[in-house]
Amino acid sequence: MASTSNGHGSNGTNTSRSTSPSALITGGASGMGLSVATHLVSQGWNVCIVDFNETSGQEVAERLGKQAQGQDHVQFVKVDVTDYEQQAKAFVETWARWGRLDFVFANAGFGDKQDFYAQAEERADGSPAKPNISVIDVCLLGVVYSAFLALHYFRKNDGKKGKLVSTSSLCGLYPGEGIPLYTAAKHGVVGLTRAMARKLAQSGESITVNCICPGDPMWLSGNLLLINALREGLVDTGLTPVLMAVSPPEYVTPHTTIVKAVTSFLDDDSKNGLAAECSGENVHYRVQQEFGDDKAEWIMTTSFERLWAKRKEEEEGKGK
Repeated sequence: MASTSNGHGSNGTNTSRSTSPSALITGGASGMGLSVATHLVSQGWNVCIVDFNETSGQEVAERLGKQAQGQDHVQFVKVDVTDYEQQAKAFVETWARWGRLDFVFANAGFGDKQDFYAQAEERADGSPAKPNISVIDVCLLGVVYSAFLALHYFRKNDGKKGKLVSTSSLCGLYPGEGIPLYTAAKHGVVGLTRAMARKLAQSGESITVNCICPGDPMWLSGNLLLINALREGLVDTGLTPVLMAVSPPEYVTPHTTIVKAVTSFLDDDSKNGLAAECSGENVHYRVQQEFGDDKAEWIMTTSFERLWAKRKEEEEGKGK
């Protein structure tokens, strides 16, 4: 059973605080999310598995609970990550159970659901039907919800600290021409990561924000079934044995690389605003690209804010 200390949350719903760190992982019932969850449980963490697949989620929670020698260390909550209220419920249950939330892994996702470039059938008025943008809802909107909720609960922790890691993709760093909506969503995750990280650091908050970027095979352009199966890149999820059999071993990213990247963020507070490009057994930490010139840097940094604050202070001084 998880060890706890007595206490009350600010909303009165929490009656104890676990002495073990706690994590919430979306898409935690399979693939990379499951690998990270399994590792954390082996290290004594409490883990909330968040997934849309209820059968797999319950099975995983039961298995990891036995591994942890106590079901109190693992729980499962069925969630559609595109629904804010459902995500909020998972965070509420996690906090109520363990009284702390140290790490959120916003990992749920899938690929494009239609060929964006295919000739569209016209409706009666001559316009094409609305495209399927569910990939943006899951891979970007879902991450935005997770990030917003994570901030709230991190600030409730002792020390008001926490770590957020989101799953982006190589398509968040480079163009994936065959899956443009997925590419747009994953670029959005990288942008969200860098913006949040810089702002929180400027504010002096003890919260770090990073993302991982596993590879996406561009040679699968146009084959949505295979792209979706390999949405996490050439990572063996168990769903694509034929592809894994024909893929050169050096191009397959093992789950150990994913776990290594995530744990590097957990172990090192200095890592912030980074996109961890996971390729094979390698992890490359990508930083923001350089500004084109000093004007762009001035606009996109706090230079203007400092200038405005100084001017306001001078005007207030004149009025005294």
